[in-house]
Amino acid sequence: MIWPTNLPRRQRGSVLILAILIVAMVSAFAIKASRDYQLSMARAEARWHGAQARAYLSGAESLAIYFLELDEEPEIDSLLEPWAQELPPFPVEGGVILAKIEDATAKINLNDVVATPVPIKDKAPNDPTRFSPVQKHFLRLLQSFEEQYPVTEEQAISILEAMVDWTDTDNDISGYTGAERDYYQSLDPMYLPPNAKTFTSAEELRMVRYMTGELMTLLRPFITVLPGSSKLNVNTINPHLLRTFNASEVLAPLTPEQAGQVMQDAGIEYGPENKFEDNPAWSSVVSGEGGVDNSYAAYNSDYFRVTTRVQLGDQRRSMQSLLQREDEKISVIARRDVYDYILDLERAATPTTIGQTTDNE
Repeated sequence: MIWPTNLPRRQRGSVLILAILIVAMVSAFAIKASRDYQLSMARAEARWHGAQARAYLSGAESLAIYFLELDEEPEIDSLLEPWAQELPPFPVEGGVILAKIEDATAKINLNDVVATPVPIKDKAPNDPTRFSPVQKHFLRLLQSFEEQYPVTEEQAISILEAMVDWTDTDNDISGYTGAERDYYQSLDPMYLPPNAKTFTSAEELRMVRYMTGELMTLLRPFITVLPGSSKLNVNTINPHLLRTFNASEVLAPLTPEQAGQVMQDAGIEYGPENKFEDNPAWSSVVSGEGGVDNSYAAYNSDYFRVTTRVQLGDQRRSMQSLLQREDEKISVIARRDVYDYILDLERAATPTTIGQTTDNE
């Protein structure tokens, strides 16, 4: 650039400043355009990877359904079947897919617990005949954390009665220690029970009177919420849930030693030819009349929960699907995205579980 030499010195300085400003503005526009372009490319890549991830999640869900359809003996479901076997992660271009199939009926269904009212007429608070079989299982489960969080039989009954009130459609207190809207309106902050007949999620139990965070943490691995009635599949349950079986007139759980004896004497899997109640350990473990109450036990499952996970580049997606098997037909009845999952590609390069029933929902 040729600077005018016949201008006064002050004017020559102004021209220099103006030129510097023009160069700075051009540089700023160039940087902004470059940044916008890079951001647009990053968004496009994220959208592309997101669409890919969603397609992979759907494919993994279909693969899980295929594994369940391989079951040639639907009257028995156990961890020996193809859907419950360990498989390595499935590598895809630029990432990896993980999937896990769980038996959703390997946990106590809260909606079964609250399906039956708790009568009080002419009966003592701890009269076993007040409670349905699944309610007895839940009462025993509440009392089974002696070392971590002791719960007495009376406290367990109070929690159960409050649960029934939480979901029933009336405003009458259940049993002797239930809780209706008057109690919840007295809290700070106040809230109201939904009175919607069912729980919408297991986490909703935390809102019920008498329930604490510590107890909820202990319960969470053993409870679930399903849209229909179900029984505990004794072939897939967590061993801790064996403690919830007992004689029908006993509300206390088995001791850990008693449950261990039942496990030790168990066969490979239970079924019509190897019945749960025929386990020889029950005769020494359960002393009540009639032996062990097996009315809430099953050998197969109607519901399965599939968790599919994928990582593509920086995209991490996870989806959980609830499947229902009805008349040998498997259908998806619910899906939801989950966001508590971080996938380490190096760790995922080693085999992991695709089908073991684990603790959490």
